[in-house]
Amino acid sequence: MSKFYNPFQPTLTHHGLKQFNLSMESIRPCEFFRGKVFSFLQIKAEIPTPYPVMPDGTQAVYISPKGSMIGGAQLSAQDMHLLEPGEYFGIWFYPGALRHFFDLDLSEITGQFVEKSYFACRYFSQLHNEIYEKNSFKERVNICESWLLSRYLPKPMTNFDAALQLIYQSFGSDRVSWIADRVGWSCRHLNRHFLRHTGLTTKSFSQVVRAQHACWELYKNQHNSKMTTQEMGYFDQSHLIKDFKKHFASTPDDFFSRFMSDLYNN
Repeated sequence: MSKFYNPFQPTLTHHGLKQFNLSMESIRPCEFFRGKVFSFLQIKAEIPTPYPVMPDGTQAVYISPKGSMIGGAQLSAQDMHLLEPGEYFGIWFYPGALRHFFDLDLSEITGQFVEKSYFACRYFSQLHNEIYEKNSFKERVNICESWLLSRYLPKPMTNFDAALQLIYQSFGSDRVSWIADRVGWSCRHLNRHFLRHTGLTTKSFSQVVRAQHACWELYKNQHNSKMTTQEMGYFDQSHLIKDFKKHFASTPDDFFSRFMSDLYNN
């Protein structure tokens, strides 16, 4: 399902974690959940701090000792706030993967962080208590994998999955009409599936994937945005900057100054 996509969160890079006084443990899921769960992770905050979340087309479950919440697909950068020092646990799902565990219309929570009641699951309301009864990160992951296994309802591969792969392969640069033709659905039908399973329209999801790739290329190649404009199909530098402002709420210069100022300024 996700062979070509690795969502990128600058906060979780070495420089991003350092910038916000955070540390992280992360682990990929067991083989059974490959392609559904991108990773389990645990963030430790030394002091109260913002936790910037960038649009990447994914959904995530955020768990603290006080409770849980679900993050929908974001269209622009948002700051969560870790109000107390301590450990914060997370489950990071691939785009379109929650349908294997819950029957949801994810367009209902686009751009939001919602309460645990959004999942129609009695056990989920108590999951945070069971997690924080364990001390080790691995034990907490095991609890989450057991819970997900109890919820797992495998769905057959559909034209929606084929469309996801086409978007990943082109880094979001292909036209929606071309994608729809390739998978054999109308644009409208494809759009309905994307809204329900990712929370975004096909076009918006493609734009997020394109912006993600541009952000990753800029992170790897500081000050070399010309390569990104060519590879990502941006018309020119101003088009790239406009897209960056739309999704990341800043220009590339300001963005990297916030997340990794030491690296960028060097």
